[in-house]
Amino acid sequence: MTHLLSCHIQKDPTFGSRLKASLIRTRRIIAAIFGLTAASISTAGLAFCAPATPSSYQTPACDLPARTPDEITALLANGSIATPAATTEGQTLPKGIPADAETTIAMEHVVHLWLACQNAGEPLRAWSLFSDGYLYRLLSRQEGLSGEDYRTLATPAPVAAEAAMVLGVEGERLLPDGRYGATVTIGYPAVPMPKRFFFFFTATDGRLIIDGILGEISFSVP
Repeated sequence: MTHLLSCHIQKDPTFGSRLKASLIRTRRIIAAIFGLTAASISTAGLAFCAPATPSSYQTPACDLPARTPDEITALLANGSIATPAATTEGQTLPKGIPADAETTIAMEHVVHLWLACQNAGEPLRAWSLFSDGYLYRLLSRQEGLSGEDYRTLATPAPVAAEAAMVLGVEGERLLPDGRYGATVTIGYPAVPMPKRFFFFFTATDGRLIIDGILGEISFSVP
């Protein structure tokens, strides 16, 4: 991701220091949302998942409406919005009860759609799959989002020549707090072993959206 963002500078050496600073901020914003893998890889002592095979799920197109500057500005101005926790503080994930078939299918679709937008380099579209609380927690740690940052993020920039793949979605369940959760295994071209995440989902306006993503360093594996 860092290479893809910095290539804007490499292709046009006339870019000034102001744009460079803006792109650095943009990289931090994207890293907060799509940097789960890098954070997990750099931590020693992780229990990696066993190799898995790609899912037979047909990859959807990233055709979601993108978050707009007005939406993001309004979101960041809402200081009272409830945000999901960033970690389980080393505790084992809640077990819950098995989700019904319809909800299970919906969770799997959201995961595949999220990764399709990540692979396409379309973070603003991926953000439309995030709850307001989750997106607020991610963006509020940054210094806001300038118009220049927004334009950069709105320019599709595929993250890799070879796309990451969902290798499995399992353990779909209804959690004690009323949300849903599932363990998601993703294979990344540059990573020798697949990575495991835990996705939280919440129902909003009749559809499921992502209410949090925990990397392997953020929870205990039962």
